[in-house]
Amino acid sequence: MADEAPSWLNDDAPTATSPAPASDAAGEPAPGAFSLGSPDAEANSDPTPAASGPATGSGGGGLDASALPEEEKDLPKVILIMRLANMGVSIVLVACSIITMLTLPSPATWVLAIYASCGGLLVCCLETQLKFLRVIIAMNFGFLFSYFYRFLFYLILGTVCWAYNSIFGKATGICMVAVAVFNTYVLIRYPSYRKMRDKIAEEEDKRIEARISREVKKQAIKGFTGSR
Repeated sequence: MADEAPSWLNDDAPTATSPAPASDAAGEPAPGAFSLGSPDAEANSDPTPAASGPATGSGGGGLDASALPEEEKDLPKVILIMRLANMGVSIVLVACSIITMLTLPSPATWVLAIYASCGGLLVCCLETQLKFLRVIIAMNFGFLFSYFYRFLFYLILGTVCWAYNSIFGKATGICMVAVAVFNTYVLIRYPSYRKMRDKIAEEEDKRIEARISREVKKQAIKGFTGSR
């Protein structure tokens, strides 16, 4: 009768149980249902951030000095000095222009002071390295991303300050020309920074193209829905 008993009553018969979770060769238990990741993934994850290349901003603080050539080890410090010089001279330019306007000069000088104030604010906003400001400036004032045209722009602002016929104006004009020469020297002296600026220009072009394509799509959708 034992042979005629059902298989589920037989103690010697193998039971259909679910396979046990497999463990790795090191004897570690398999991850549970609430585990965030597998042990291999956790072992391969590196908590330290990967070393990044040169920063896309013109600030020098994100540059990896160890990745630069030996003769360009001081590039991050030079770029920081250049940024501070650009921001400083732009603030002085705006202050000098406002003081000139408060003296109630001739209409021609008044117009020049307004132009110089706008130019100083433009340079200051560019050196803040804020992305949304950079895109707007790149779309409307792309010449600032060319070292040659930026050099000419600084010379124009310097001559405007010289035309104020004041000691403060002439001093500001000399500072503008000096900063323009220093910017050009940095671009010639450090090829790595020039390459980095070219990369920045390419990224700005991509952002501009993407923004223009979005605007075109919006206008096309508005025109299509408006015509109906």
